[in-house]
Amino acid sequence: MASTGTLATALGFLPNWWRETTDATALDGLLMGWQQACGWKSCGLVLTHENQRWVKTVEAGQWVEATPPPELPDALRRLKNGEATVLYSIAQSSGRVFATVQPLGRSPGVVWADKRPGEPWTDAERAYMALTGQMIERSPALAALLGAIIDPDRLYQRLGDAAVICGRMAHDFDNLLQGVIGFADLTAPLVSPGSQAAGFVAEIGKIGQRGIQFTQQLHQLSRSGQVKPNPGSVPLAIAKEEARLKPMMAPGLRIEKDLPNTLPAVAMEATPLQTVLGHLLENAVEACPQGGVVRVSAKSVELTEADARSYLGRVGVGAHLQVVIMDSGVGIKPEVRRRLFVEPFFTTKVRHRGLGLAIAYRVLCSHRGGILLDSVPAPGTGTQVRVVIPLAVVRTPNITSTPVATAVGG
Repeated sequence: MASTGTLATALGFLPNWWRETTDATALDGLLMGWQQACGWKSCGLVLTHENQRWVKTVEAGQWVEATPPPELPDALRRLKNGEATVLYSIAQSSGRVFATVQPLGRSPGVVWADKRPGEPWTDAERAYMALTGQMIERSPALAALLGAIIDPDRLYQRLGDAAVICGRMAHDFDNLLQGVIGFADLTAPLVSPGSQAAGFVAEIGKIGQRGIQFTQQLHQLSRSGQVKPNPGSVPLAIAKEEARLKPMMAPGLRIEKDLPNTLPAVAMEATPLQTVLGHLLENAVEACPQGGVVRVSAKSVELTEADARSYLGRVGVGAHLQVVIMDSGVGIKPEVRRRLFVEPFFTTKVRHRGLGLAIAYRVLCSHRGGILLDSVPAPGTGTQVRVVIPLAVVRTPNITSTPVATAVGG
């Protein structure tokens, strides 16, 4: 560290990142205090969220022009590929070190610092930079700036608790609704066709059927924690859900698909796979105006640790299938985006109960997959949902050798 700061002083500053706050400007004060405590020549933070970029730079206790360091693209690439920190040679400095700031379910950012000439970086100081990035990731000050930082394990537990209650309620309501529908069917022949009474009886039956559709979602949430890693086909699931949704699509709405024939199977069997993709496709269809477009694509990807952390869920490194569903609607408003997943059953749709995303999230978590919602990059409009699901393991069949009979002469 520089003469104005020691490693002990820098370590002593770390708890400040977790200071409780709801002030969106609190991160500025923390960055300024960090520069002074550590004695950096300069330091900064670069964050990207909702197509916005925050670039903050402090030098000698003063804010300077907010332009990202020129090394940023290469630093992000190297950090994404697994390096804990990266060091670059900088004029009039002992070098600039970058470390990842990766809030779960958000785009990766960086924290960086320069040291004065003649004060070379030590391994301990570079490890400290990596630790600082991890502290900032869960900082209340960062949450105040970007919106709540989601704890996927806590969210999964909350949905699990709700699923138990939903399963019990769905069973009881099914019995009640079947009685309503059954008696409506029995009453219909007893009233004059076309009469007011016949209209009332028909409406009772329709209400009962709508209730059954809702209890089916409760059943889906109840069962969404069941792990069924048997191989499933994404193109087949998409085709079935597209056929189901066609009657409710706005006039002129079309679904464009880019699903190569060579797509591998995923480790999620047909029913839960169709449930996940069906809810996401339905949201996209409902978000599209007349004449809109929903685009569906899929490809195999190899996820690094940084890639995995950008998704909400329980995503690991390795081979996955990535499915992208993009609509041409108005997009998700920032105030709505901040509440999604933070409030598990939040919805802005009058006739919905917020179960679709909750069900999709819990199914994906159970199968070690993940989800990420983005705005469509400019100049387009709408929402882009990315889902990753592990590939199915190809099992080598057991081949039992057949013993060869040996003739024994007498």
